[in-house]
Amino acid sequence: MERKKESRIPLGELDTKMQIVKNFVAELFSKTLFQDGKDALSDFTLPQMQTLLTFKEDQEYSIGKLGRDAQVKRSTITNMVDYLEREGIAERFRDSGDRRVVKVRLTEKGREIRKTFSRKRAKEMEKIFSQLSEQDREALLYHLDEAYQILKKV
Repeated sequence: MERKKESRIPLGELDTKMQIVKNFVAELFSKTLFQDGKDALSDFTLPQMQTLLTFKEDQEYSIGKLGRDAQVKRSTITNMVDYLEREGIAERFRDSGDRRVVKVRLTEKGREIRKTFSRKRAKEMEKIFSQLSEQDREALLYHLDEAYQILKKV
């Protein structure tokens, strides 16, 4: 009987490194959205922003799928959608194929806000990563893709 190869990295160390990466990405995400201080976009919390940026152009989501895709807890996503709906950013509607299913989509206002956030984020990311050499940017993209491919397996 074949035994699985044991990991050479202690689980505690792996957990610590994953936390460091998670915190770095969250901080980078936050910096690229809230860099300029108070403006119309800064009234959003980071989870609200994550939810808003999860929407794809003219795509409809069930509440559960939106929460999963935005990585927002199921207990939180309903309140998040309530807020977006109150602000006129998103709207709920019944699925025409199954009236029991409630879906959500961005309104025109929501699509405009999402576009503005996306442009601002792209501009800030470009500014941040322009400090790296071309070689370092390519290495970073390569290693991020490698990490993503590996993590999809677990």
